[in-house]
Amino acid sequence: MSAEVLQEIKDKFEGEWKVDRSECFEDFLREVGVNFFIRKMASMAKPVSTVKVDLEEERITVAMNAGFMVKADTYKLGEEFESEHQDKKSKAVVIYEDGKLVQNNTPEDTNIKPTKATREIVGDEMLLTMYVGDVVCKRYFKRTPK
Repeated sequence: MSAEVLQEIKDKFEGEWKVDRSECFEDFLREVGVNFFIRKMASMAKPVSTVKVDLEEERITVAMNAGFMVKADTYKLGEEFESEHQDKKSKAVVIYEDGKLVQNNTPEDTNIKPTKATREIVGDEMLLTMYVGDVVCKRYFKRTPK
């Protein structure tokens, strides 16, 4: 991975971002098998996402804190890593393409559908678009003041 690409990612994405609004989020959660109670809690939460780029280690960390749930993934671009969400493990790979961080998740459990997520900067927001089956969910994040 080139230092220039990682620096570009750091400049664009690094920081703390808070969910401002969502489209089809509960539909997405239902499609990936999240139970009713957790879906309702997650839909009401306004989680904070923190993105950090370690230029020396060439690693990116994306953490999500929704109060009742905290999740973090650390990875190198293009290298497979294990991601876990609600005790369900997936193999994941993130690439940087057309200015977007693109993550593909393949669940270990074949009864769970694969997902894709893209993060991009649109204006002054970070847009997280998540895909599963026919469902497309969009979550818009605003950068928190430093």
